[in-house]
Amino acid sequence: MSNPKMPIPHHISQEAQDFLTPAITTAEHDPAPQSTEEWLSFVEASNANYAPFVEAVTSSPDVTIEKTIIAGVTVRIITPKTLPENKKDKILVNLHGGGYVMLGGDQSIMEAVGMALAGQFKVISVDYRMPPHHPFPAAVDDGLAVYQSLLTEYGAENIGLFGASAGGGLSAAVTLQARDQGLPMPACLALNTPWSDLNKIGDSYFSNHGVDPVLSSYDGWLGHMADIYAGEAGFYHPLVSPVYADYSTGFPPSILITGTRDLLLSCTVRLHRRLREANIEAELHVFEAMWHGFMAMPEGQQANQETIHFFEKHFKL
Repeated sequence: MSNPKMPIPHHISQEAQDFLTPAITTAEHDPAPQSTEEWLSFVEASNANYAPFVEAVTSSPDVTIEKTIIAGVTVRIITPKTLPENKKDKILVNLHGGGYVMLGGDQSIMEAVGMALAGQFKVISVDYRMPPHHPFPAAVDDGLAVYQSLLTEYGAENIGLFGASAGGGLSAAVTLQARDQGLPMPACLALNTPWSDLNKIGDSYFSNHGVDPVLSSYDGWLGHMADIYAGEAGFYHPLVSPVYADYSTGFPPSILITGTRDLLLSCTVRLHRRLREANIEAELHVFEAMWHGFMAMPEGQQANQETIHFFEKHFKL
């Protein structure tokens, strides 16, 4: 069954064609959880969908996963079985996605394990605090605390940050906060479909409504997540929505990845343009017919390779 708004192209991978075949429901009229208990139940039910994948990657013989504490923050250190000699002094920091509300705890490792395996990097996945108990700026504070601690062991030139969706926005926010506090900035960033504007501003919030099979609508639970995360700071705070930050005083080289069906296509494009307006080195990769977080597809493997090459280039490997 093809989406009536957008036919399925035949030039993309068969896996992607198959993923786009089912009908898309927007769930835009779902009521927001009204209490802490309702939010926690919502998160628990949402996270359960990812449990089989988490179980599969945690049992992989190709990585080790160590849960520990850095600077008071829970993290998981993912080390590939094969760690090349020239990468032993490098570290990647992953800030996971999930709308700033979901995919914490054991689920927080999914992006990190994928990068550790594909890129043969050691990765630290930050299990940052989230709403409903911990709205902004808790997530930024946790990411910054871990980054600042790693500076003494690795040095900024050997650290890269990456994240998808909310994790992409958070990676940018942590880096901006590090810069504004006078800390050295990481070597580079990978921002995969970053949620750079929590406002419903940008063409793709409208044009890709009902088109993106993963993030089908801003209206409904995504907008509710924006509200509960931003809290009193509001959506225009530059560390809540990094598209509004000042990049004129510097920012690391960044690679940004999205797809033409991604609800956050405009968030990605706008952030890339903000970086380029400040003369920051920034690559923008837009994949035809791809949606929000298409990393499990063959096209996603291409995107991962672009990211790995970007990290290796800026680590001077």
